[in-house]
Amino acid sequence: NGVPLLEWDDSWRGAYRAQSKTAEVVGNMTPDFLGSVATTLTWKDLSLNIGLDMRFGGLVASYCNLYGTQAGWTESSLQYRDPEHGGMTWTSQYADSKGIQYTDGMIPEGVFKEGTIATLVDGTKMDVSGLSYAQLVQEGKLEPTHAGSWYGNNYAWGAQTIDDIWVHKLSYIALRNITVNYRLPNSISHKLGAKGLNLSFSARNLGYLYNSLPNNLNPESVRSNSASEFRIRGFEPYTASYIFTINANF
Repeated sequence: NGVPLLEWDDSWRGAYRAQSKTAEVVGNMTPDFLGSVATTLTWKDLSLNIGLDMRFGGLVASYCNLYGTQAGWTESSLQYRDPEHGGMTWTSQYADSKGIQYTDGMIPEGVFKEGTIATLVDGTKMDVSGLSYAQLVQEGKLEPTHAGSWYGNNYAWGAQTIDDIWVHKLSYIALRNITVNYRLPNSISHKLGAKGLNLSFSARNLGYLYNSLPNNLNPESVRSNSASEFRIRGFEPYTASYIFTINANF
């Protein structure tokens, strides 16, 4: 019926998404569009060259967003961590944490899968198959799931399900190159013994005008240059280069 299925972790007293255990096609890794744009503007002895590279569409799997979110390293993992990021505040009634106030709660959407047994607030165990988490919290039988439990269970090695935290459509517009060139007047170059003198400054890979990936991940850090590669495996830094050039004709 389209409602997510949940499992229960008694040690963390929280729910997490259940895996279907079935391989499914989630999309296509091939970009819908790849292209470049370059333009040059000239005014008197000054010119400006701008180059853009772009990609739109095609899925990538970001392992660093996956495990980074599990470990709490990404901006995505801030959600529910405290009231400022949507976390619920409640006072626990479980025996071993009774009276402790928490501020990192969330209510997972979905119902528990068949055969799920949960330890309730009163210490008894109950078969919660087919019941919604929200209903059980409202009835005082369970408490909100801690943000750390949610991320720890959902994005752990071998336990993850597909979502847009780590499987994304990759689109970007890269500011690939900006070059400013100035041709000095002949009166100056002749005084220096040259027929002509040009000064230029180039900056490459300055950043992205648009980047669809969460957590400002480097969109061009796919693991290799293989046409079949779709994985981003690490937090690759942004790198830029700057070049100052003097060209002289003698």
